[in-house]
Amino acid sequence: MPVPALSKEEISERIANGPNVWIAASDGDLDRVKFLLDHADVTPTSKDAAEYTPLHAAASYGHHDLLRFLTEYKNQPPEAIEVEDDEGDTPLFFCDKEETAKFLVEELGANAKHKNHAGLTAAENALVNDLEDVARYLASVTGATLPSRAELLLRTGEEDEDEETENAALEARLTEVPESDAEGVSDEQVDELMQRVEEIMRNADETGADPTEQLREVVGAGIMRQIMEGYQRD
Repeated sequence: MPVPALSKEEISERIANGPNVWIAASDGDLDRVKFLLDHADVTPTSKDAAEYTPLHAAASYGHHDLLRFLTEYKNQPPEAIEVEDDEGDTPLFFCDKEETAKFLVEELGANAKHKNHAGLTAAENALVNDLEDVARYLASVTGATLPSRAELLLRTGEEDEDEETENAALEARLTEVPESDAEGVSDEQVDELMQRVEEIMRNADETGADPTEQLREVVGAGIMRQIMEGYQRD
């Protein structure tokens, strides 16, 4: 028995009383997305204020069935999967799992060589966001050699959240050292000391070298002990 057609009033009510197409796509609600595409004057590439589309939303949450549906809906062109948001990011840039990135590239034909407005590929963007498995997979697709994450953060002007937290903790250690241990370190020297200590500790992490002597030369034995104890606690 055929399902009775909805009246215009019923359609309008259902559109108004449920999530929009971007939220529905994020939720993986295929029935709701299909209803909205059929009745609400939206498409798989409709953009919100940030030019974010249902395809971006589905990719972000790894909804593979929905991604396939969106790319095939009413003969969407093949380039639909390359739709960009306001930062030039395609849906591939929103993948936080390797299997979703692989699905977009190998099943839906996403271009792993595309660069966003910051000049990053999806692989580089994944590395910036600390998604190493996604970055490695996408780099294997393009054959590109990935730069270090630190280099990418420097290029994009972004802060490493872990490093920012570490810097704040280090500043607290330096400023809380008793005056008797500070060996003449003034408030004006704290920033300079932090930068030098950070360089020493980063080099130690990269090379495995013992930073004790360098730290002692820079900040003196008293502060050096507190820094080393703090890093060991971290």
